[in-house]
Amino acid sequence: MRLVLATLFLAASLLSQYVSWLPPHAVLMPAFPMNVTHLVAYEGSRPVYIAQVGLAFNGSEAERQAVTQYLYTQCRYVAVDVLDISVVESGEVWLSDVYCSSDGRQWLLLRWLPLRFAAYRGYVDFVNATNATAVTPIGIFKDYVPAGWYLDPATKTVFRLPQFNISLLAEIDRLNAALQQLKAEMQRGGANISQTTTLIAQLKAQVEALETQRRALEDAVKQRETVVAALNANLQAARAENDALRRRLEELRQENEALRKRTADLNKTYLAEISQLEAEIQSMRLQAVEEHGGCFNYLPILAIALAGAVAFVMYRRRSEE
Repeated sequence: MRLVLATLFLAASLLSQYVSWLPPHAVLMPAFPMNVTHLVAYEGSRPVYIAQVGLAFNGSEAERQAVTQYLYTQCRYVAVDVLDISVVESGEVWLSDVYCSSDGRQWLLLRWLPLRFAAYRGYVDFVNATNATAVTPIGIFKDYVPAGWYLDPATKTVFRLPQFNISLLAEIDRLNAALQQLKAEMQRGGANISQTTTLIAQLKAQVEALETQRRALEDAVKQRETVVAALNANLQAARAENDALRRRLEELRQENEALRKRTADLNKTYLAEISQLEAEIQSMRLQAVEEHGGCFNYLPILAIALAGAVAFVMYRRRSEE
C-alpha cells in the first residue's frame, strides 16, 4: 500500500500543472487595445487610459501591426490591478498590471509580452518551481516559470508566485491525486465486488440446480436399487425353485430307474412263472390225452387255467408293489 501511495504521489508531483490567472482583487474592465502599450476604457464619456507598468515597445511598423492584431485577439476580456492613477487633460491614466484573456480560461499578464515579442522591452521575473508546469497564452513553462498569478485547477486555488509556498500546493495536489486514484480504486473494487456478488448468485443458482439433479439421481438410484433387489429376490426364489425341481427330478429319475429295474426283474420272474405254468398245462394236457384217449376237449379248461395263472401273477405283482 505504501508503494502504491508513493507511486501516486510521484505521479501527482510530475503532473502538477498550473494555469496563468488574474489576482482576486483585479477589476474587470470593458477595455480594448488603443495601441501596443495602452488600452482604453470609458467611465461615462471620460476615457481611461490603461498602461502596463514596466513595458515599452521598440519595434518596426510591421511588428506593431502584428502585435496590435495579437492584442485584439488576446484582450477580449480585460482585468486591471491598478497601481497608480494620474489625471491628464483628456482623462485618466491608470498604471496597472493588465490581464487579458481570449476565452476566460487563461489570463495573460501584459508584463510577459517580451517573452512573446522581441520588440517589447521590459523585465520579467522568473521563479524556481520544481516539478511544476505553468500553462500560459505565450507558452508552457516547466520548473522555471514567470512570476505572477496562477490557478491550480485541481484545488481551484489562486496563488501568486514567488510569494506563495508552491511546495504546499504541490503536496495538496499530490494528496488530491492520490485521493482521486484511491477513489477510482474503490470504484473499481466496488464494481469487482458487484461482479463477484453476481457471480456468487449465479454459482449459487447452479449449485441449487445441481443439488436438485443430484437428489433426482439419488431417488432414481434408490428406485433402481429397489427394482434390482426385487429382481434379485425373484431370481433367488427362481433359483431355489429350480434347485428344488432339479432335486425332485433327480429323485424321480432314481425312482424311475429303480422301477425300471424292478419291472425288468418282475417281468423275468413272471415270464419264468408263465413258462412254468405253460409247461405244467402242457404236461397236464398230455397226461389227459393219454388217460382219456384224446376224446375230451380240454381247451376251455386250459384257457381258464391259463387266465387264472395270469391273474394270479398280476395279483402277486400288485401285492409286491
